Amino acid sequence: MINFTIDNRILFGFILVVAIFNFILFISMIKHRIKYRRLFKSYDNFMAGKTARNMEDIIILQRKDIRSLKTESRQNREAIRELNRLTRNCLQKIGVLKYDAFEGMGGKLSFALCILDYRDTGYILNSIHSRETTFSYIKIVENGQTDQILTEEERIVLEQALGYRER
Repeated sequence: MINFTIDNRILFGFILVVAIFNFILFISMIKHRIKYRRLFKSYDNFMAGKTARNMEDIIILQRKDIRSLKTESRQNREAIRELNRLTRNCLQKIGVLKYDAFEGMGGKLSFALCILDYRDTGYILNSIHSRETTFSYIKIVENGQTDQILTEEERIVLEQALGYRER
């Protein structure tokens, strides 16, 4: 026969470790029980008054909504493409410069204006003002270039419109 003797301190330590472990398991069990109740309550609220037939109807309605959203999205994409195509033809790039053409004789009433579209095609308008008269000239710009010789002011507004120079 074997004689087992256990020291009281070892026995007390073992019981203490088991008690702490049980306490941790108890807290964990309470925490999971609370989560389970919340989940079960939300499930009950979701399923309240619904049958399998009602759920099928809901799914069918959701599929119809998704189809209509896809169709609407396709239409929106097409409309955006059309708007992008139309805005390429709009005059959208601008350069402007006011200047004194005759150094003190006409004031700073002369101006050069450049208006271009998406493809850098448009016009340069130059209006030269003096005390007695005003002259206006227009030059056609295609792909950011013109066939005519540009004045310094016209070159500046063309560069502004092309984005090479700030206003």
